[in-house]
Amino acid sequence: MSDIQLKNAAEEFVRYLRSSRTVKEFQTVQGIYQNNPEIKKLREEYISLSRQFQQKQSAGTQSQGDIDAIRKIQKSLSGHPVSVRYAKAQQAMIMLMQNCNGVMSEVLGFDFAATAAPAASCCG
Repeated sequence: MSDIQLKNAAEEFVRYLRSSRTVKEFQTVQGIYQNNPEIKKLREEYISLSRQFQQKQSAGTQSQGDIDAIRKIQKSLSGHPVSVRYAKAQQAMIMLMQNCNGVMSEVLGFDFAATAAPAASCCG
C-alpha cells in the first residue's frame, strides 16, 4: 500500500467515524452536558467542596460532615439524567474505539492503539 493509498484510507476512516451515529450522539450529549446549567452548578459546588476538603484534610480538621457533603454532591452529579446519558455515550465511544483498534490491529498485525499512543516522557 502506497503512502497516498494509506492517507486516503485514513481519511476515509475518519470520515466514517465522524458520520457514525455513536460519534454524533457523543458530540451532542457532550455539548448538552457541558452547557447544562444544573450540571455546571453541581460541578462548581463539587470543585469548591473538594478544595475546602483538601485544605481541611491538610490541616487535620476535616469531619464526617465534610465527607458526607462531597458524597451528596457526587451522587447528585452522577445520578443526574444528563450525566447518566453522558456516561452512556462515553461508554459507547470507548467500545467503538476498542472495536476500531481491534480491526486496525488485526489488519496491521500489531497493537495499533499501543503504537499510536504518545510515549511517556521521562521528564513530564
